[in-house]
Amino acid sequence: MLLCLCTAPSSAQAQLDIPDVQGPSGASQVEAGVELLREGRPADAAALLRSALDADSALVSPAHGAAAYWLGRAYQQADQPEKARSAWRTGLRTLWNVGRFDARLADAYLRRLTPEQLRGERLYAVDVYRSLLGRVGTDTSEAMRSLSRRRVAQMAPLMADSALARVIQQDRSTAPAEWTFEPDAGAALVEWWRGLDPLPATDANERLEEHLTRLVRVRQNFACAERVSAIDDRGLVHLRLGSPYKQRSLNYEDGEFFKEVYRFGVNVPPSSFPKSEIWLYTHIDESGFYLFAEESTSDCFRQAKANELMPRYLTRQRADTERGLNIAYSALMAMRAIYRELALFHINFSTRYSKIANYASWQEMQATAARAAERSGGGSGSAGQRSTKVGAGVGQTRRVFSNPSMGYDYPTRFVSRMVTRAEREDREAVERREEAMPRQHTALLDETARLPVSVRTARFLDPDGTTRTEVYWGVPADRLRLGEAGAPASSLIAVSAAQYDDEHRLLQRTRGRYPVEVQTGTDTRMIVPSPLTLEGATGRYHLGLQWGQYQLWASDSPSEGKRMGPKRRVATARVDSLEPLRAEGPGVEMSDVKVLTLPDTSAQSLARPAEQATPYPFRTLTGDTPLLLSFELYHLAYGADDRTRYSIAYEAKGETKRGWTKLFRGTDTQRTSTEMTMAGTDRRTTEAILLDLSEIQRDEPQDVRVTVRVTDEVTGATVSRDIEFVLRPRAAEGTQ
Repeated sequence: MLLCLCTAPSSAQAQLDIPDVQGPSGASQVEAGVELLREGRPADAAALLRSALDADSALVSPAHGAAAYWLGRAYQQADQPEKARSAWRTGLRTLWNVGRFDARLADAYLRRLTPEQLRGERLYAVDVYRSLLGRVGTDTSEAMRSLSRRRVAQMAPLMADSALARVIQQDRSTAPAEWTFEPDAGAALVEWWRGLDPLPATDANERLEEHLTRLVRVRQNFACAERVSAIDDRGLVHLRLGSPYKQRSLNYEDGEFFKEVYRFGVNVPPSSFPKSEIWLYTHIDESGFYLFAEESTSDCFRQAKANELMPRYLTRQRADTERGLNIAYSALMAMRAIYRELALFHINFSTRYSKIANYASWQEMQATAARAAERSGGGSGSAGQRSTKVGAGVGQTRRVFSNPSMGYDYPTRFVSRMVTRAEREDREAVERREEAMPRQHTALLDETARLPVSVRTARFLDPDGTTRTEVYWGVPADRLRLGEAGAPASSLIAVSAAQYDDEHRLLQRTRGRYPVEVQTGTDTRMIVPSPLTLEGATGRYHLGLQWGQYQLWASDSPSEGKRMGPKRRVATARVDSLEPLRAEGPGVEMSDVKVLTLPDTSAQSLARPAEQATPYPFRTLTGDTPLLLSFELYHLAYGADDRTRYSIAYEAKGETKRGWTKLFRGTDTQRTSTEMTMAGTDRRTTEAILLDLSEIQRDEPQDVRVTVRVTDEVTGATVSRDIEFVLRPRAAEGTQ
């Protein structure tokens, strides 16, 4: 007898104890979801993966990684981009909050960021991007290698060869699809970005934030699936240099262009002229212009030269046959239209356009004169002139001319010469641009007036064996005015100096605030505050410096003093790859040369020069600027008499357009000896030399290099330091 239980269970039946049945694990659900995606069933995959994530929101499969990544992929395949973006964003934050990270999930989140979303998640997105870069080279899976190649290909144009060599194992010229990575590539990338931070007064890396903002923008506007970088050449230039000063699509195909170029017998369809753009970065350098042309096989744009804006069919060298002349005439008219457009945007194309336009006008004038002569039955033109009728069909025929005696060849030869000239001049323009344009440019300070700060640094060895760095800086008082000339001005200069280790991690930061009152009339003072000091260096280190000038306004209550107004000017500087001074012997060690100036050269100042002198951070000076060069010596050796014995020599050279010349030969005055021998009882000592340049004869600026060389006469060890200036002619006034 068969018993069929086909109805729903009653409530009593539902309360019966049923043995637990072990469901599938989260990892197996992820594996099944991935398999469903491969089978083209995204809806089923999404349902399964969603169920797995409901049970464990931070689910990560050992074989396939984060479940949230695959859920986003399922939504993406199901044409639900908003759900995909939400799955990646939520999944990444969930993992982030529990201290876990999935590179593909992070990459998917970053790739789907919009500019609007980035504004609300800027700091978080930067942390994700930095973490993603830090994993380059640590994962050898094919998926991660592909991801890493894309990210590094986006950055490579910004990096110097030496920096890129720490990341990829091949040469820069190797195709990115073939790149393999150094084991510590990620650490090198993170370190490189830390070294680009332009504002050391803040904890954020504004340059990295700017780069990520550009990256989101170029992904939206200049995507190119065919490239390893996933962006075309326009996007790479935008990542390097930011938004151009001008960006124009070239538009030269008007009615005249169609009439004169697309002619019978000339096998040139409109599609053979690529879409093209010109970008101008002349706010960075006059050589900063870029031409882009659309590739024939995709919608991506590549960097191009002027000849590449025309089909190769027109730029090919032709014989003086009727067919060759017919094609050359169309090429001439295409050149005229293209260069007329280019000359509107950059002077580099103006001479070429003028040459082409003049030649085309001559051809048109000869044709007009020939038609008039035919109607009137007159002569056939000037002596030595030849002409050929080209083309066929109503409105399609043209007559082209040559007159060697007047310097005019047929269009075949003229076009060939212009193609050759364009190739040469464009190659030279690219060389000039590569020399002048930076690999990467930040626009963070473009809208802020610059504070004309001069700065020098000097390293000294402290008794505990660590290196102390002094940062001394200054600015001409008259350059601090914020209002009308001649009016008194009150402002405050805030300065921040940050010291980083060899991998650009912040070690310490020191700050200073300096109220400044600029006097009425001409204020010739040099404002030079006390130096900033950074201590404790034991390994290679870097410095980042930032200044801001704030306007000071009078408060309503005199007892409150002045209140700080807006920031009006900024300045930044970097000093990279400083080595600590050697903490121990053997061999003499020397501090950097510190440059000071004396208020005057009176007997009182000369009696105790080190006490009267003040730091002089400026690069330019006149011959009557009294300079004191101060430095310290360490690890001097004792002789048999328990005394140290050392010699100090200095040499000053001046470089003009004629080359280097010695400024001092032999003993000069009592203030400028070229060599002296000293003795003492201490292994470390402080020395100072008064440098007098007043007797130097000069009629043009000179780059002056002063070399101070110390020899320990006991051991024979030698150490030297250089300091450089620009010495202005006697007629020049002012110092900075």
